[in-house]
Amino acid sequence: MRAQAQSRAFQAVSGVQLPPGTGLAATGSFARREMTPRSDIDLILIHGPGFDESQAQDLWYPIWEEKYHLDVAVRTPEEAAHIAAQSPQSGLAQLDLAYVAGNKALVDSARAKLLATWRRQLQTGFDGFIDHAISRWHRSGAVATMTNPDLKNGRGGLRDIQLLRAFALGNLADMPNLERERDLLLDVRTLLHVHARRHRDTLDPEFAADIARDLGLGDRYELTAALVEAASAVEKALERSLAQARALVTRRSTQAVRRPLDIDVIDAGGQIDLSRKPNFDDPWLVARVAAASARTGLTVPEATWERLSHTPQPSRWTRAAVEDFYAILSSPLHSARVIRELDAAGLWERFVPDWGHIRGRLPRERTHIHSVDAHTLATVAGVAAVRTTVARPDLLLLAALFHDIGKGYGRPHEQVGSELVARQAQRMGLDVADRSRVQTVVAEHTTLARLAARLDPNSEEALDEFLSAAHFDPLVINMLAVLAKADAQATGPGVWTRRLESCVETLRGRALVAVRPRVLVTPRVVAPAEEVCLDVDWDAGLLRIGWRGPTQRDMERLLALIGSWGWTIVRSAMARQADTTVASRLEVRVQSQQLAHAIHAPRFIQAYKSSAPYEIPGIAAQPTYAAFDVGGVLEVRTVERTGALGHLLRVLPEIEYLSHDVLGATMVVQVKLRGECNRTQVVRAVTAALGGS
Repeated sequence: MRAQAQSRAFQAVSGVQLPPGTGLAATGSFARREMTPRSDIDLILIHGPGFDESQAQDLWYPIWEEKYHLDVAVRTPEEAAHIAAQSPQSGLAQLDLAYVAGNKALVDSARAKLLATWRRQLQTGFDGFIDHAISRWHRSGAVATMTNPDLKNGRGGLRDIQLLRAFALGNLADMPNLERERDLLLDVRTLLHVHARRHRDTLDPEFAADIARDLGLGDRYELTAALVEAASAVEKALERSLAQARALVTRRSTQAVRRPLDIDVIDAGGQIDLSRKPNFDDPWLVARVAAASARTGLTVPEATWERLSHTPQPSRWTRAAVEDFYAILSSPLHSARVIRELDAAGLWERFVPDWGHIRGRLPRERTHIHSVDAHTLATVAGVAAVRTTVARPDLLLLAALFHDIGKGYGRPHEQVGSELVARQAQRMGLDVADRSRVQTVVAEHTTLARLAARLDPNSEEALDEFLSAAHFDPLVINMLAVLAKADAQATGPGVWTRRLESCVETLRGRALVAVRPRVLVTPRVVAPAEEVCLDVDWDAGLLRIGWRGPTQRDMERLLALIGSWGWTIVRSAMARQADTTVASRLEVRVQSQQLAHAIHAPRFIQAYKSSAPYEIPGIAAQPTYAAFDVGGVLEVRTVERTGALGHLLRVLPEIEYLSHDVLGATMVVQVKLRGECNRTQVVRAVTAALGGS
C-alpha cells in the first residue's frame, strides 16, 4: 500500500514541467519513501542566480489536480543552507532532501551546502535541538507506554528514527539498523490513515483491531505488543546515540575530567562511570550508580549497566541503600529515565520485586493514557516535584511507586498494593509506624476522589470518612491529598478538574483542623568534652561527629570541612546548653571513600583546627517550604544539597534547638528560635537562601 501511494505521488510530481536551469527536490515523507494515501507532498524548487520566481507560480497544477496538499518552496542552494543555519530544527526539516527531476547538480549542491551547515549548527545548538525533542516527547508521550500511542511524534516513533538519522548525518553517531521497526510503524500508520479516512498519527483502540487483522496479527493486544517491542528498540537505540552524540559535542579535551560522586561512582566527562577498581562484590553498587544519575541528570552508558548486572543480588537493605533508593525516586526530571534503564538492564526488580507484574500492562480504565508502569513513573515524578510540601516525602514517594502496583490480581488493587508495599517497607527496614502509614496511603489513595464524586466535601459524613481512612494522622492526610493530585494528573487530560481540586483541598483543610498537630520533641544533645570529636557507627555505616561552640555560626567551619571532604550530613541535632553555648551532633555518610579509610579522628580534628580556609559550597535554588506551626516551631523542607544546612544556619536568628533529617532526598528541619523574632522576615530569608526567591 505504501508502494502504491509512493508511485501515485511520483506520477503526480512527474507531470510538473520545470523551467530550464532548475532542479526539483523532495523533503518529508515523499523524500523518505514513506508516503501513505493521506500524506502531503513537500517540494523545493532549486534554482541558480537570475531566476524569476514568478515562473514557478503555475507549475503545480498537475499535483493539485490529484488532490494532494502541497507544501512548496523556491530557493537557491545558498538559501537552503541559510535556512539550516538559523537553527538545528530548521535544518532537520531539510535533511531528507532528495533529487526528483531537473538539474541534478543544483540539487546536489544544495544538499552538500545544507549538510555542511547542519553539522556546524548541530555542534553549537545541540542542547536546544535536544530540548526541542524533549518538548515533543512531553507533548506526545512514549509509543511503548501510551494506550493511544502517537506513532509519528511519540518517543520511540517515526520522528525519533529521523532523529537518529540526523545524528548520523551530523557525524555524531552511527545509524542503527531499525528497518524492521520502521516498517512496522509505517505499516500501522498507513493502515491507520486508510481506516480513519484522514491524516492521523494517534492509534485509537477502535482502529487497532482492524489494523491487526490487516497485518495478520491475532488481535489488537498482539498489535500493541509488537508496537511496544518496536518502539522500545527505537528508544534504546536513541538513548545510546544520544549519549554518544552528547559525549562528542561536550568533549573539550582528549582526556575527560573524572570526578567522584559516590563510592566507586565517577562523573567521567559528563557520563556516569565506575572507578578504575570498583568493588563488584558490593550488591548496592547498582543503587549508588542509579542514585547518582538521578541526582545529577548524567546518563549511564549501556556498557556500565551490563557490568553492573553481574553484581550479586542484595540481601539486607542498609541505611545507605534506603537513601539511594529514595534518591532514585526523587527527581521529577530524571527518575523515570533511570528506572526505565534499570528495568531494561534487568536490575530494577532487585529493588522492587513486584514490578514485573505491571510492566507494559494496559489499564482497564479508559481515562488512563499510559500503561500501568508508565503511569506509575509519571505519578512518582509528579510527587517528586512537590515533595517539599509534606513532612514525610520518603513515605510519599514509596506510596506513589506502589499505588497501582496491585492492578491485575483479580482483587481491588488498593488492597493488593497495600500488602505489597508493606512487604517492601519491611525489606527496607521501616519501623512499624511508618509501615502502617505507607500501607494506609496506598490502601486509601482513591478515597479522596471517591468522596469528591459522591459527597459534599463540607459535609460531616465526608469529613468522618476521610478522617477514618487516614486514621486521624495528619501526615497521612497530607500525603493522601498530594498523591491524589499527582495520580490524577498522571492519568490523563481532564481527570484533575477544578472541582476535584477544590474538594480535595477542602477535605484536607478540614481534616487537619480536626486533628491535633504533632509536637516536636526537644532533641537531647550532649556537648562533647573537646570542641570536635569523631567516631563511627559501623552498623549504620555512618560517621558520628560531635561539636560545641559559642554560637551556631561558629559551626560553619565544621560544615564547610565536611562538604569539602565530599561527605553528606544525613541527620543532625543542635541545642543550646545551660551555659548558653551550642552543642551539635551529626550523622554523616561518606561518599568519596570507604568508611574504614574515613574513620581517622586525629586527621579530621587536625584539619578542623588548621588554618586552611574552608568555605560552604554555593547551592542552586530548589523548591523550599518554610513556615511556623502553632507551637512557634519553624519547619523547613527543601531538596537535599551539600551545603544547604550551612546556608540555612547563616540566615537563622539565634536558635534554642534544631532537628534535621534527610528523608527521601528531601532535607526536613525543625527549629525553635530563641526569644522573639519577626516570623515573616525569617521565612522570607530562609526561602531566599534555599529557594532563590
